[in-house]
Amino acid sequence: MAQTTGAMSGAAATISYQTGGSGAFTDISGSSQSVDVVTLTKVTGEAYTFDGSYAVLTVGKNEPLEVVVNVLYTESLTEGYSIMLTAFENGTLIALKWIPAGAAAGADSYATSAGQITAIDLPAIDASSAGPIMCSFTLRCASITHTV
Repeated sequence: MAQTTGAMSGAAATISYQTGGSGAFTDISGSSQSVDVVTLTKVTGEAYTFDGSYAVLTVGKNEPLEVVVNVLYTESLTEGYSIMLTAFENGTLIALKWIPAGAAAGADSYATSAGQITAIDLPAIDASSAGPIMCSFTLRCASITHTV
């Protein structure tokens, strides 16, 4: 097989959110840095019988998942950190959508079902650092839809 020429950088990606599980998505790319790896898993089971040396394995339904997004700490009410902190405090349903190739026409996208922000970092500060203050939030949801 020939080496791929389709690899891409995440530098042009976009991420947006939707409140309440319906309506338009709002872009928060300008204050977001990354989406951590999301692993999809299924419930699995196993049992052993008297005959044989290996377990009998079964696979069930898809497990809930967590999406961790790393954001710059800002105090602007229209940027990612403040929006997600408010959603966490109020128990607001949030859906996320990210597009690895950015806003290009025809790019694949990943969109979560509506879920809850279950964790959010408070800003850590360090007088010896000149870098931006980084935080993250975690969305726990039931599913992700991949659109080609």
